[in-house]
Amino acid sequence: MVLTLQAFTTPANTQVIADTAALPGTLPTPAVPTAPAMLSPLIDGSSAYIWSPNTASNQTVTFQSIFDIGTLPILGLALPLSAFYAYAGNETVSVTATLEVVNLLGIVIATIPLFTDANSGSSQDVAIASGDALLAVGLLGNTGRIVINATVTSPTVIGYSANPGRYLGQLTVRSLIAV
Repeated sequence: MVLTLQAFTTPANTQVIADTAALPGTLPTPAVPTAPAMLSPLIDGSSAYIWSPNTASNQTVTFQSIFDIGTLPILGLALPLSAFYAYAGNETVSVTATLEVVNLLGIVIATIPLFTDANSGSSQDVAIASGDALLAVGLLGNTGRIVINATVTSPTVIGYSANPGRYLGQLTVRSLIAV
């Protein structure tokens, strides 16, 4: 299968859409880089963790990451895609992913569920979720994107923890046809 996309969650493609520590009217807001803890797992060598600009004990944050696949080919046949998502957080993380097809006007014309998953709640755990989709809406000018919503709960603050929240994800998309 052809590698179509490989990207990490970053402040450029991820925003905080829900946050129990945010003041009313302040969302959405960009995620911010956060230094990993001494024992945080890396994903493909990356330690580019993100979190909300707010930090609180037992805070629950929902991140929305949008990964653009690009212009879809004009097809007479369906385009099979496989998405693999590796993610880590320092407490419980649950993720859902959808594949969206967007027309030239920016309107979502198709939404296809890819996967739903949750990690074990261990700060040392890298979980992997995956899903397949059969895409048959490759009309002229349509683009594809994968939207991942991840809800993360930070742990109870402990004496040596400056920032209780950390989250990192990596999306890999493969297709039978180069997109």
